[in-house]
Amino acid sequence: MTATVAQVKALCPQGTPLTDEQIEALIVQAEAYLFGLHPDVLARVAAGTLAQETVDYVEASMVARIARNPEGLRMEMDGDYQYQLAAAAASGYLTLLPDEERMLTRGKGAFTITPYNPRATTVVGGDPSWW
Repeated sequence: MTATVAQVKALCPQGTPLTDEQIEALIVQAEAYLFGLHPDVLARVAAGTLAQETVDYVEASMVARIARNPEGLRMEMDGDYQYQLAAAAASGYLTLLPDEERMLTRGKGAFTITPYNPRATTVVGGDPSWW
């Protein structure tokens, strides 16, 4: 059910100082975090309403944010050179971004709309074609 070290490394094009064992430990933690927030993930994957690839991608993304920046630095300066990372990318903690949350919960909520075609329904004793 979990993402792989290779999937995490694929999301880190500049590489990572973390070892494969550290990445594997983070993947286990990410999965525990994910299942704590969404305990129905396994059932939804088994039912086919959520793709296994989506779950793996979300887990790998959570770990890759740490793998890219394990110290959680937000800003670095060296003379005239300076760069700053977004707070979400530099937190140093396993986090679930809003877009990832939507990927996991799409289609289950108070405002899920199911298309309805009145012509496809049958009316007892009547012809629905006049609609």
